[in-house]
Amino acid sequence: MGYHITRQNRKTIAIHVDEEANVIIKVPKYLTLSEVNQFVKKNESWIKNRVHQQMVMKQNNDWRMTKKILYLGEYINILIKPCVYYKTQVILANGQLIVEPAVGSTDKDVGQLIENFYKKEAKEILTVMTQQYASLLRVKYNKITVRKQKTRWGSCSSKGNLSYNIKILCASREMIEYIVLHEVMHLKYFNHGKDFWKSIAEIMPDYKERMNYFKQFGQNFII
Repeated sequence: MGYHITRQNRKTIAIHVDEEANVIIKVPKYLTLSEVNQFVKKNESWIKNRVHQQMVMKQNNDWRMTKKILYLGEYINILIKPCVYYKTQVILANGQLIVEPAVGSTDKDVGQLIENFYKKEAKEILTVMTQQYASLLRVKYNKITVRKQKTRWGSCSSKGNLSYNIKILCASREMIEYIVLHEVMHLKYFNHGKDFWKSIAEIMPDYKERMNYFKQFGQNFII
């Protein structure tokens, strides 16, 4: 069983299986390779089971295999129609995503077209939501960026720049609103203190359920 070791300033060992079913072992810097190997061997059964779960989940949610993709909380069909005489494009029509790549395009090429489409859609939707919550909280932000990230759903810098994960467009608008409110609230409270969560709850009383939604289903968001 292959795995990658990452040495960090930490006191304990952590096992992480990413969305591609790669195994990453995060360990304290002082641990020897022998000690790490012993730990992995001791937990080999759990790791193999987790890898299997991740591979099954990928097979069930990766559009390359299912020809379906999550968009605003709903699975929609992907129809790939290679084009010859016009510009490559992605169109959302009749409840399906029509992808028109150049003839001879690979899955990687198609994936880039889909990612570009999601990025454009996400920028429009997230900009509107951000403006609404910024107005409600009477705060100002600098700029908004949308990019593909593995772990974080969003972030707010000390300069007022907001960054969102393109994959949140897989969630419903109701759930996306939580991520936006969370990051915009950081323009008022640059921490996760008591006042931060109190203000979140006043605007969105069910924020915990929405937050748990991303923890529970976020791994299914594959673009």
